Amino acid sequence: MNEEWESREWQKRMDILPKKIGYALLRFHACTALMRFYELIIGRYILCVDGNARLESGSIPGRGNSTYEYSVDVMDKLTRDPFQASLRTSQILHNQEHSPGKVLSTDGKETSTSSELYKQMYTTCLWANIIPFLAELTVQHGVLLYGYGVYYMEKKRRRKEREMSNSDGDEQCKDEQDETEPVDETAYALSILFRSSHLTFSRGVSLIAASVGGAVGSVIYPGWGAIFGIQIGDTSVGALLD
Repeated sequence: MNEEWESREWQKRMDILPKKIGYALLRFHACTALMRFYELIIGRYILCVDGNARLESGSIPGRGNSTYEYSVDVMDKLTRDPFQASLRTSQILHNQEHSPGKVLSTDGKETSTSSELYKQMYTTCLWANIIPFLAELTVQHGVLLYGYGVYYMEKKRRRKEREMSNSDGDEQCKDEQDETEPVDETAYALSILFRSSHLTFSRGVSLIAASVGGAVGSVIYPGWGAIFGIQIGDTSVGALLD
C-alpha cells in the first residue's frame, strides 16, 4: 500500500517537474527583460542620461551641469554591481585607515572600518536592488492578475452554462446555484487589492532585508559575502511573509 502510494506520488511530482522548470525559466527571463526595460525608461526618458546624449560645451542644452551630474550619479547607483562595489569599498576604506580598524566617516567622525563599510554598502545595496525588486514585483502582479482572470472567466462560463441548461427547468434549483456560486466583481476586486498590497509590502520588506544582508555579508567577506547576504535576506523575508 505504502509503496504504491509513494510510487504514485513520485510519478506525479516527476510529471509536473518539467512544467515547473519551464515556469521558473520563463519567470527568470521575464524579470531580466523587465529590468532592462526599466533601465532603458529611467535612463533615457526620466533621467535622460542614455548613451546617445552628447555634451555640448560642457552641458546638455536646456539642462545645467549639476542636474546632469546628479542624474548620472542616480543612474550609476541604480545599476551598480554589489559584488564589485563591495570589493572596491572595502579596499578604499582599508586604505583610508589612519589607525588599525579606524577611519573617518562621511560626516568627519572617527568610526570603525566595519561600521563604515556596513553603512556604505547598505546604501549601495538598497539603490542597486530597486530595479530588480521592481521587476520581480511586476512579474508577481502579472501572475496574480492572470490567475484571478482565468479563475473569474472560468467561473463565469460555468455559471452561464448552468443557466442555459436550466432555462427550461426548475427555477428554484437555478436560484440555489446562483446563491452557492455568485460572481461578485466587488469581492474579486477586494481580493486582488488585498493580495496586491501583501505582495507590495512583502517585496518592500525583502528589499530592506536584502540590503541589510548585503551590508553584513560585505563586512564578513567582501564580494561574495554581499551576494550571499542579499539572497539570504530576500529568501528569509519571502519565507516568513509569502
